[in-house]
Amino acid sequence: MKILLVGAGGYASGYVKSLLGQTDSDVIWEGVVDPYFSSCDKKEDIAAAGIPVYSTMEDFYRERQADLAIICTPPFLHREQSICALSHGSYVLCEKPAAPTVEDVRAMLEAEKKYGKWIAIGYQWSFSRAIQDLKKDILSGVLGGPLSFKTAISWPRDLAYYGRGTGWAGKISKDGVIILDSIASNACAHYLHNMLFLLGDRMDTSAEVSEIEASCFRANNIENFDTCSIKMKANGIPLYFIASHAAKKKKNPEFIYQFENASVEFSQDEGAEIKAIFRDGTVKYYGDPFKNTFTKLWDCVDAIREGILPICTAKTALPHVKLIERMYHEVPIHDFPNELIRFDDEKQRFFVEGLYEKIYMAYNSEELLPF
Repeated sequence: MKILLVGAGGYASGYVKSLLGQTDSDVIWEGVVDPYFSSCDKKEDIAAAGIPVYSTMEDFYRERQADLAIICTPPFLHREQSICALSHGSYVLCEKPAAPTVEDVRAMLEAEKKYGKWIAIGYQWSFSRAIQDLKKDILSGVLGGPLSFKTAISWPRDLAYYGRGTGWAGKISKDGVIILDSIASNACAHYLHNMLFLLGDRMDTSAEVSEIEASCFRANNIENFDTCSIKMKANGIPLYFIASHAAKKKKNPEFIYQFENASVEFSQDEGAEIKAIFRDGTVKYYGDPFKNTFTKLWDCVDAIREGILPICTAKTALPHVKLIERMYHEVPIHDFPNELIRFDDEKQRFFVEGLYEKIYMAYNSEELLPF
């Protein structure tokens, strides 16, 4: 089993660690593609392991072959690079989001058909055993019918976050290329996608969003929004999502999913274990959805060996992309009131006075942010 890693910096360092630490003698790390390899955190480890490095995928495929290509690059490159890998006979594990636009994902789906290979999308919660066990219980009716889902995250981000890469962070478009990078499409996409994934009618599907009402704001000097609250429906079930990079305080992801027979709850800051509290008082624990983040890699390896589809593919991730593109077309972006924006010199980040408190008031009442 030969593996190619496309993109070795940033989040890809987790893949580097997993590949260097693996003990499966049948798995061979065949190469790295990264035109900016000299700036990668793990470059010395990769060099010490003797892994060949290439500037382009075409350079790699001229000399070598890969059964699985891991695409860990900015989202606007996912379509082109995934299709390139498929065309050279590789299956693909592409990091989230699948791509910026529906057109991109549909092109990826057509390429799957053309080349007879699949594209997995690396939403680690979808590959998490805790989330999969929860979804099995949802599908089997153990929890009763779903009533409502809601999710909240407050993840402050500094200037370096928006200055990373080649200037695509927080962009709607760049040099004529649609990017749509935002808190909802990228950093917190896992938790938005997860609600749709859990409402899919099979283990490998996600629910489509029908109705949507949203408010989007920014405090940072970016094109897109850094804060959003979204009320929507999927399969007729009301969903609520609120997230911000511009609050003063951090609070990790939490959710409450209400069902007829139970309330399913999770708070990363309070034990990091999903639990279902049934109406009769009994409790079922599903585990930590953050455990073994790179299970997705080895699940994809197993899927190739067994000739099956991974649980989260480009098709599974498409409803999230549809939602993001719909917000781009339908929801205006507002600047936070300038008199409320502050700059933290020590942490080098903007924040909005009082936003943190308003986020969790809105979360409790499932209302749009009141700015």
